[in-house]
Amino acid sequence: MMRSIKTDLNELCDAYSMNNDEIDHFLDVETGEIIVRLDPVLTGERDEEWDEELEFNDRYIHVPKIDSDTAYHLMTEFASTVTSKVLGEALEEALHRRKPFRGFKDVISDFPEERNRWFEFEREAHQRAVLEWLEQNNIKLTR
Repeated sequence: MMRSIKTDLNELCDAYSMNNDEIDHFLDVETGEIIVRLDPVLTGERDEEWDEELEFNDRYIHVPKIDSDTAYHLMTEFASTVTSKVLGEALEEALHRRKPFRGFKDVISDFPEERNRWFEFEREAHQRAVLEWLEQNNIKLTR
């Protein structure tokens, strides 16, 4: 059975793109609220009741995070769309060096138009992934 909920797709995409082990996001399927849970190591406080509520209550669904392989694949896919030979070669080189994520960001920052195109490309990919995840969980967004 498909559930319809009203929530902020952009906020869900931000949660998906945040690949940080100390931060988790949960979608409240009753209210559409996106709940942020910080690792107790960061906050110095542990709320065991809330942790159990998030983990064992069907009302809350853990929002997945993009994994490094998927993020890397997006960068290589984008690099293949670049028409500038100079930029294309620089991105390819950056992606094959140590710290490819940092290298990609450093290279693309010197090309403002392509940087903006990258952000749009990445945002669209994140939206597709989040919408697919919602569908897998029988959730339909309403406006």
